[in-house]
Amino acid sequence: MDKNERIRESRKATQLRHKSQKCMTFKFKVDRSALSSKQKESLKMFFVETKRFYNYILSHFNNDIFNVNYKDHKKITYLDKNKNEIDYNISYIGSSVMQDTIRLMQESIKALSASKKNGNKIGGLKFKSECNSIRLLQYGITHKIKGSKIKIQGIKEPIRVTGLKQLSKYNNIDLTTANLLYDGYDYYISLTCFYDKENKSINNYKENIIGLDFGCESTITLSNGEKRKILIGESERLKGLQARLATRKRRSNNWYKDVSLIRKEYNRMTNRKNDISNKIVHDMVSNYKTIVIQDDQLNEWHETEYISKTVQHSVLGRIKSKLKCYDNVIILDQWFPTTKHCFDCESNIKLSLSDRTFKCPICGSQSDRDIHAANNMIGFYERYKQSAGTVDLMPRRPLKVTYESYKQLVGQEAPPSLAAE
Repeated sequence: MDKNERIRESRKATQLRHKSQKCMTFKFKVDRSALSSKQKESLKMFFVETKRFYNYILSHFNNDIFNVNYKDHKKITYLDKNKNEIDYNISYIGSSVMQDTIRLMQESIKALSASKKNGNKIGGLKFKSECNSIRLLQYGITHKIKGSKIKIQGIKEPIRVTGLKQLSKYNNIDLTTANLLYDGYDYYISLTCFYDKENKSINNYKENIIGLDFGCESTITLSNGEKRKILIGESERLKGLQARLATRKRRSNNWYKDVSLIRKEYNRMTNRKNDISNKIVHDMVSNYKTIVIQDDQLNEWHETEYISKTVQHSVLGRIKSKLKCYDNVIILDQWFPTTKHCFDCESNIKLSLSDRTFKCPICGSQSDRDIHAANNMIGFYERYKQSAGTVDLMPRRPLKVTYESYKQLVGQEAPPSLAAE
């Protein structure tokens, strides 16, 4: 068996093993205080050289990127701020980064071609003014963990990062690709891993099933009556920096300083949102055997400026996307009338957004609108759960409402968009 055959067999075995494992991405922050001057310069030039190499390949081989050999282009040219052409030798990024940069450009062209075949209007690849992400493909070659540090190809000394201890609690963990990230202020390493699934005992759960309703008045409403309103808006410091940026001369030194400070404030806001959404999701999946949510189209919740701002400053999208990754989460189709349906008399009533209480005029049942919707999710799941299923490592398929069953559930003709599905 030659080398290529061994590689193919090893790849097949790895893919087969990953099918029975769970995939997760861990993000580690580079400890800036522990970086030497050479490491700081290397990290900075990693992103600078990747941007220069990308723009060079795009400008010289735009129509022939699939035939570019990275080995022939370690000497490149780039334009300075005065549009002068400067000769430059690639000295920081390794051959794997150069090769992967070309591969990503090729993948982008293929994606644009597929989009064009589907009838979409497309443009071409654009030049980069900055590079914020570098993919490291091969664990053990482009990157490797050494104690509390990570060794990156092209940087002589390993880099100290925070958060590596969290990997120790997972069994038979496989470390794969990574991304070196820069957010304008700090450096991060995002590492993709596969680990064995845990067989959790049912006795560890608080309750067997819970329904979750997303909304604007209350961010999350549970079927047991618990409500949580979570809004993380822009800080006063961020508003002040944005106002000051508007008075700066574009691309001046002070303008770049303010842009960096604004990025830092946005990162803080994002970290707060990620932290609270992670805590909520962990609490849900740890305490409830089955979680039922509805596939609400959050991007359509922009009827008024108030609703738009509420969705923007909430963590609804983060919580929904994270919950979809778990096998014990059931997703109801958006067409289920969870708010309008009355399970006591099987009737459907009309409600406006201003109606915060569900009142059935037929049987007289009355309850809070959001709590009623969360309980109806459980009811619809238990009625139609025989159509639920899983696909490999993907989350559960949504419970679908068909065109024929829509009239029976809602009491009126189904919309044309549902018929198209």
